[in-house]
Amino acid sequence: MSLVRLSLAAASLALVVMAASVTRSSAGERLGDAQEISSPSPVPSSSPVFRPGPNSVTGRVVRLTAGGAVLSSAGQQIEVSFSRIIDVWRETSVAPTAIEVGDDLFVSGTNGSPFVAAYIWANIGRIDGIIREIDDLGMLVEVQPRSGGTKMQRIDFSPYIEYGYNGGPKLSRADLVVGRTIGAVIYGRPGGPLRATRIWFW
Repeated sequence: MSLVRLSLAAASLALVVMAASVTRSSAGERLGDAQEISSPSPVPSSSPVFRPGPNSVTGRVVRLTAGGAVLSSAGQQIEVSFSRIIDVWRETSVAPTAIEVGDDLFVSGTNGSPFVAAYIWANIGRIDGIIREIDDLGMLVEVQPRSGGTKMQRIDFSPYIEYGYNGGPKLSRADLVVGRTIGAVIYGRPGGPLRATRIWFW
């Protein structure tokens, strides 16, 4: 499935739910921190179209099965079937076999035992902040966590990065300069860096 844009409200829902599900450890903790950054503006987009089914679940993959995965979610284990997958987003659209143990998932689909997934988003979050340093590989962003204060967060550029959003200012890499306030959809998982998959400003 080719990459297409999320609706604003649906993307906000995905990121809010993902933020609630992240477990704090190593890079996972850093992703959790990024997801808790206050969001004064709507989320322009991530990647695949967000089409929520009748139900959704979130959690961390603790085991892969022959046809899906088992998630740890709020102290419970939820079996998820990949038998009716429409799209899986893990930094870019991928096959269901790309899902790994340790991925934090937001899954939309149909309730049941197992839960039948239609759309899956893995390891996504959002930050808003001010670019303080920038180089060819990424940037240092000053962000404001909801808990107060500020922190400096290194964000690398994803090889799948997109700039701007539908209806917003047209952007390119050249528009990212020190001092600019940006928003970004980010990808990250325990043991790895945070990478921006979409960057925008207002």
